[in-house]
Amino acid sequence: MPLPEGTKPLTVSALTNAVKLRVEENFPGVWVTGEVANLVRAASGHIYFTLKDAGATLKCAMFRGFALRLRFDPKDGMSVNARGGITVYPPRGEYQLVVEELLPKGVGAAELALRQLKEKLLAKGYFDPKRKKPLPRFPRRIALVASATGAAIRDMLEILTTRWPLADVVVRPSRVQGAGAAEDVAASVRLLNRLHRLNHLPLDAIVIGRGGGSSEDLAAFNEEIVADAIHDSTVPVVSAVGHEIDVSVADLVADYRALTPSQAITALTPDRRELMDGLADFTDRLREAVVHRVELGRQRVDQLAARPALRKPLERVRELEQKLDDTAARLLRAANLSVRRSGDQLAATAERLEGLSPLNVLRRGYSLTRTADGDQLIRDASTVRPGDRIVTRLAGGEILSEVVRSEVVKSSSHQVIKSEDTDPSPD
Repeated sequence: MPLPEGTKPLTVSALTNAVKLRVEENFPGVWVTGEVANLVRAASGHIYFTLKDAGATLKCAMFRGFALRLRFDPKDGMSVNARGGITVYPPRGEYQLVVEELLPKGVGAAELALRQLKEKLLAKGYFDPKRKKPLPRFPRRIALVASATGAAIRDMLEILTTRWPLADVVVRPSRVQGAGAAEDVAASVRLLNRLHRLNHLPLDAIVIGRGGGSSEDLAAFNEEIVADAIHDSTVPVVSAVGHEIDVSVADLVADYRALTPSQAITALTPDRRELMDGLADFTDRLREAVVHRVELGRQRVDQLAARPALRKPLERVRELEQKLDDTAARLLRAANLSVRRSGDQLAATAERLEGLSPLNVLRRGYSLTRTADGDQLIRDASTVRPGDRIVTRLAGGEILSEVVRSEVVKSSSHQVIKSEDTDPSPD
């Protein structure tokens, strides 16, 4: 279908550019409130997100230059106020808010940034008491990071001179408020640690000190760069920033948090006057203990000297010698008696054995006959045969015989063997 006469259609680009020009002219700068959604951080440093409420959504872009000025970390779900200009993005035909300033609703940007930094450092373990280093008991060299012209440095030096003048003091002047103060404090802490590690300037402690002030004055000590420097320090760090009611990030990360710069020096150093008083008291107690110990020793020596063994040492020796002699004599008598008794028992036993000896029987005219080859006693004439050789044992020797005849003769209850002797050497 042809267009109406005289109608000239616009291109998409022409229309979009016209809308872009009109929109940007009418909304060069506007504040918009809403909830952050779909937030994306690009590698370029730009931030893209959507602002929404119950009825609509608005695409937003915050370019790197403005994003670097943020005092907090925007996240999805956070209610914010955004200021910027409305523009149209021709490639997609969408309008968006180019944000130049972004503020959280209900809480200040600085306070929100501080809360987020504390949550971040807590998650990293910066506040963990287990990682905190103990303070030296008798520091030999202390470094002070503070303003060279502030009241805090004068107070700390005065207290050091009074309490512990033995310590060497190194002052590292640093800005403690305003632009660049956080970087200056962090650089001072890192420089002192580097000199300590190289053994060019051995340190026992570092004190970061600053007097009281507003939250803006203390802002440098709530920066992550200062927290990192304190956390990485190999030297114990004492933070003394502001007054008792002021609690900074540096206080939370430091190994010891002092309420004031003066209290930092008090906590870090012993009082020489108290030490001297304690030393004098210790000396007195030590002297009393030595005197008491000597007196106890003297009494012990007197007790030992009063013992008979020490008064007449040879008398005790002689008593023991006499006792030894008596014991030896008793043992000798007992041994002799035991030997005599054993001898008597042995003689009695020998006499009984002698009475039972078959040799005594032989002396009364009896004899023993046994076989010549097997030494077997012959008790019955029936056990030998003619031609057997036998040995007869007499009281006065032995007779070798050959059996010619054997017969059994009964007399009472005994059997008698009769044999005819032959030549002992029949061969």
